[in-house]
Amino acid sequence: MKKEVRNVVGYLPDEKPSIGKALLFALQQFLVMLPATVLAVIIMNGMGNFSSGIYSIPAAIIASGVATISFLLITRGKIPLYYGSSFSYIPAVGIVVANSTSDNITTLGAILIASVVSGLMSIGAGLLIKKFGKEKIDQILPGHITGMIAMIIGLSLAGNTMSGILFNANNVDWLSVLVATITFLSIAVLTVTLKKGFISQIPILLGLGVGVVFSYALWVPFSANAGGFANYFKNIEVSESVALFDVMPWNTIPAAFKDWPLIGVAIVAIFPIAFATIPESAAHVNQIDLYVNDLASQRPEKKDYGIRNMLDDNLIGDGTGDIVAVILGGPAGTNYGENVSASAVTKNFSSYVFLLTGILAVVVGILLELLQIGDISLLLTQPVIQGVSLYLFGAIAVQGIALMVDKKIDIFNPRIIAVMAFIAIVGLGVDSITVTPNFVLPGIGLAAFGGIILNLFLVFVEGLVNKAKAKAKE
Repeated sequence: MKKEVRNVVGYLPDEKPSIGKALLFALQQFLVMLPATVLAVIIMNGMGNFSSGIYSIPAAIIASGVATISFLLITRGKIPLYYGSSFSYIPAVGIVVANSTSDNITTLGAILIASVVSGLMSIGAGLLIKKFGKEKIDQILPGHITGMIAMIIGLSLAGNTMSGILFNANNVDWLSVLVATITFLSIAVLTVTLKKGFISQIPILLGLGVGVVFSYALWVPFSANAGGFANYFKNIEVSESVALFDVMPWNTIPAAFKDWPLIGVAIVAIFPIAFATIPESAAHVNQIDLYVNDLASQRPEKKDYGIRNMLDDNLIGDGTGDIVAVILGGPAGTNYGENVSASAVTKNFSSYVFLLTGILAVVVGILLELLQIGDISLLLTQPVIQGVSLYLFGAIAVQGIALMVDKKIDIFNPRIIAVMAFIAIVGLGVDSITVTPNFVLPGIGLAAFGGIILNLFLVFVEGLVNKAKAKAKE
């Protein structure tokens, strides 16, 4: 059903543009999604010593499309959002890769299993909200916990990022530093100056492009770490890429079960990420509700779509998307804020368009695999990727702080101080703790679980103290 009433142009979740317009809208949403989804894979493929990385770019694109379709089915088309790779999972994947002594397929299998557990956590949170209300989630995961977890997720790879920029602290590659700095500053300037239109949705992609230009002008020809154009492109030519079918579950899961300790490491590292993405999902739901109802208010019927009350369905859909995506060989993800912003600019909130976008992603991913150009990530140099990481990981940390500000966390409350202190110091103070020669506890996981338990314990102690005081007054 198409509605354009009283010169109010736009499409609400239950409306359908004509097929021609719908395809153009879908193409735009796909292009908005593509840079971030591919970039997340490129960054994770640059971790560790695997010659071909761990993820297939075509698989990641296909997975995002199928996960989007699954999300729309779970939410009955009432929440018009796109699902794509989440940058929040990158540091946790880095921990798994750093502690892996197995091959890339085994490592990806362990990440897959852990991501399914994380997805189940999101589904469980959605069911808990549906049954008892959002207050139950807030009791277990208050803002000072989720905010601090998000912050340490962003900061946990600070050392790796800077090492990747410097190459060697004792013999610094200053051309790498220059290119990484240019890349970072380009993104920063573009995010500040680009405020409207489609171009404002892709500052990271544009900044990356600027970095690539300077990288090939300066770093590749003149840095000893690159070795000149002939050597650099020769290395790209002989490098291996990850095939689509190699990352399918029938290969990765059996391989993972050959390394049980790595599965344990992956679960402890990745499971807490679900804690940080719950507030992110809530923010996206509130955003889309605001935009949709603003458009609906301009229509004669003034329908309230009530999306703000659908956090439970959103979390269930998000968790289902995680499971679907990783089973198809892609990274775990979340609702894409880029697509929410693009919808706000174009006034297009049609779930039908997002369905077509998901289908388009599947088609493009298949074509990329058939054309054998899934290793295009290798054209991006390390200084450029690390310059982008410098911005993204810092932004994730800042989002954690912003969450705590938004929740009006009382940082003078002794209980809150204790919990935040524990999460920060444990999460940032130790990469991992060796339990056995083959199993380690990642610092982020230990900080997250410990922070939750500590908070519940201190709440219990406060309750006992308050009861004692009340009795004393009687």
